[in-house]
Amino acid sequence: MNSTRSNDRFASFAAQARRGEIQDAFATLRSAIDPNDSFVTLRKYLKVFDTMDRNALGLKPIRIAILSSATVDHVSEMVRLWLACEGFAAQFYIAPFDTVVPTILDKDGDLYAFQPEIVWIFTTGRDLRIDMPPGSAVDVVDEAVAAEVDMAEGLWAELRKNCPALVIQNNADTPSIDVLGNFEGSVGWSRRSVIRKFNSRLADRASGGVVIFDYDHLSALYGQSRWFEYRHWHHSKQPMTFDAMGLVGFTFARLVAAIKGQAKKCVVLDLDNTLWGGVIGDDGLAGIKLGNGATGEAFSQIQDYFKSLKQRGVILAVCSKNEAANAREPFEQHPDMRLKLDDIAEFVANWNNKADNIRTIAENLNIGLDSMVFIDDNPVERDVVRQYLPMVAVPELSDDPAEYVGLVHRLRYFETAAYSQEDAVRTEYYRANAQRRELQGSFADQAQFQESLLMEAEIGCADGMYLARSAQLINKSNQFHLTGTRYSEAEVSAFQRDENWICRHFILRDRFGDNGLISVVLMRQDGPALVVDTWVMSCRVLGRAMEEFIANEIARVALDRGCEVIRGRYVPSKKNKLVAQLYQRLRFEKVGEVDGVTDWIRPVNPPVFLDTKIKLVGSEPAPRDETVDAA
Repeated sequence: MNSTRSNDRFASFAAQARRGEIQDAFATLRSAIDPNDSFVTLRKYLKVFDTMDRNALGLKPIRIAILSSATVDHVSEMVRLWLACEGFAAQFYIAPFDTVVPTILDKDGDLYAFQPEIVWIFTTGRDLRIDMPPGSAVDVVDEAVAAEVDMAEGLWAELRKNCPALVIQNNADTPSIDVLGNFEGSVGWSRRSVIRKFNSRLADRASGGVVIFDYDHLSALYGQSRWFEYRHWHHSKQPMTFDAMGLVGFTFARLVAAIKGQAKKCVVLDLDNTLWGGVIGDDGLAGIKLGNGATGEAFSQIQDYFKSLKQRGVILAVCSKNEAANAREPFEQHPDMRLKLDDIAEFVANWNNKADNIRTIAENLNIGLDSMVFIDDNPVERDVVRQYLPMVAVPELSDDPAEYVGLVHRLRYFETAAYSQEDAVRTEYYRANAQRRELQGSFADQAQFQESLLMEAEIGCADGMYLARSAQLINKSNQFHLTGTRYSEAEVSAFQRDENWICRHFILRDRFGDNGLISVVLMRQDGPALVVDTWVMSCRVLGRAMEEFIANEIARVALDRGCEVIRGRYVPSKKNKLVAQLYQRLRFEKVGEVDGVTDWIRPVNPPVFLDTKIKLVGSEPAPRDETVDAA
């Protein structure tokens, strides 16, 4: 962004803030700031932001503790600014300088009294005190690295024992100064080699409530020769140059947003001059640029990037102004197409307004518009979508397709903190859903449609191989999430060891294939009541009576435990209006409402089992193996 435009954006933001136009000012802030802006520029924005009535923005509070051997006050300011842009009002506990270990070990200290949701262990390469003598043997180096990793793991365990916070651990940044020059990378005992080995081993050990923050990658991304300034370290122990703090704050905020279920889920792609050069309707199959030549290679790179996103669980959709047959032709016939029709969950090619088409895509996929990113080379189409669908992310692109991937990637829309096997086949789930919609159109009766699907469900305890996916679903679900609670793998695992808690996961299959693990319910017994603490479900399976099936399992658990009532709660959010009346539909009675939060109960006796067309198969927690019928 040039300096004139940047100054204009700031002036507009400041003027809106002064006039009390809070929502407009906030929208300007989010679109104006850039992770590569200077520290001074970002501080200017933060100073004005702090004068605004932020209560009007509805930011969600989040408590973050930072433990470091460096001075991180300025870093926390950048994190606070970027987290605000993600919808969070961050509150910080910053441990005294260079007290990482004693702070964690002090069970009665300020850290645990603060009750953080996230503990950020902000260590750097300077904290890695491994100085190997020249010529050290490989096993000696390995032993020294293992000792450092063991120490880190021990601190994680101590933290998790004393509070349920998610731990975010920096890895070690590689120094730009090397004693051996280029030879550093050729010997296992050099500082550079030791740090690489440490980072790899640290990542291997992080699981179950620990996420690695790739601090080393950020230093390389920013430029190692510019990353660290010795004068700032010696004067005030700043861990990096001030102008890199915006990038660190932005990246950390994106990671936190992903952990809290706010990463983008879907990319909506234009075709002409976006996935290939030229216009397929005018240039024909042989005339579009793809594969060969500099321009063709650039478009191949674009397709490779989006295919990689698809393989790790991001949904791909197409929205193109084209004749449908023309739009599909390259996918079916061009030898250099990296993306195939099987990679696309929703394919829309017509002459309608793209904003309307994107709404249709979101409805078909059962995802929120704010979880979508729209990629189009045409600035007019980008502006139309920004105007009519401001909740859809629309990155600005340059005129050079070779820059598209870098421009999209640097915005980190698709940050993630976990990966499951179901991510790899997510597109197949959505393509199968399209087949189900087509079948549904041939039935006038919903029950007949459900019966025709030949549905089978398994129930498990959200443990073992299903723990990671269960925690992922809890933290990513927004629409079908009754209470908005978020729990890490470590917390879910702890619930499983607590006799008062009951954890369930649900897997659904039908004639079109396996839907995978689609719901998680966390319940706890509170005296005579079974309390539904958390209930999340994938919106992919709405309309199949899975809610009734799950309610039947909740009722069965309550019966088995001798409970008298089942209690449920609905906590409204911007995204979960879908389930506002779920408990009423499941024959619960509303017994209270405060600020939109509703409480519901249903007696356990006489037992109520709701009608579904879902057969229960081989699942240990549920003894019934027949279709559940109405009481």
